[in-house]
This record gives sequence, structure tokens and C-alpha cells, in this order.
Amino acid sequence: MTQLSHRPEAANNPQLIASLLGTPGATWAVVGLTDSPDRVAKPIASFLKSELGMHVVPVNLRREPVNGDRAFGRLTEIPFPVDVVHVFVNGAAAVGVVDEAIRKGVKNIWFQKDVDGPEAVDKALNAGMNVVVDTCP
Repeated sequence: MTQLSHRPEAANNPQLIASLLGTPGATWAVVGLTDSPDRVAKPIASFLKSELGMHVVPVNLRREPVNGDRAFGRLTEIPFPVDVVHVFVNGAAAVGVVDEAIRKGVKNIWFQKDVDGPEAVDKALNAGMNVVVDTCP
């Protein structure tokens, strides 16, 4: 679990969470999303798409489509704007995702519950991103 004890006010703003989840049609790039039913990303992405009306974009290194949706290997390959990056990868991979999100100009990043990446969270906060951490939609 990520520790934000030194900056607790910097993440998980309730109004931000309500806004992110309450904007149907927003584009969510889900990093680590594959077609594997054993991975937690799949049911959460399905919820975002079917229940909340989000445009879900799978991001996985193999570029495997998920539920018929085209996948991209990296955030920077997505040829359209992304509203939220939802992170399902840990450690150094999460830091790389933050770097790509910054380069792409994404303003919102959501670290899924139990994603361990304090360095990534700090990097996102220091870049001025809106951050949600250790939370499940």
C-alpha cells in the first residue's frame, strides 16, 4: 500500500473522485489491462465502460485487444487525448507510466487499490497531476 503520510491532502480529493467517475464518455487509459479474466483490471475496466459509460482504452505491452477494443503498447501511442490514466502496474513500471502520462499531458492519474508505487505517486504529485491512490472505482 502506498504511504502518503507526508502529503495526505495531496491525493484522493473526494470532489476529484466524484468528477472522474461522474463524467460519462471520458477516456480512461487502463495500463495493465489484458483479456485475462484472472487480472483485476478486466472487471474494473468493464465496470467503467458498461456501468459508468467511460471510453476505455487498453494499454498492455503485447497490444492485445480487450473485449474487441484496440490496445496500445504505451500511453504515448494513443493518438487521441486521455482524460484519466488508471494504473494497474507496480514499482518501476508505474514510474514509467507516470513519465508517459506527463509527456502526453494527462492531468489525472488513478493508482488502483494495492498498486505499490510510492515513487510513482510522488512523481505524479510533483508534476501537478490530480492523483487518486489505493482506491477502487
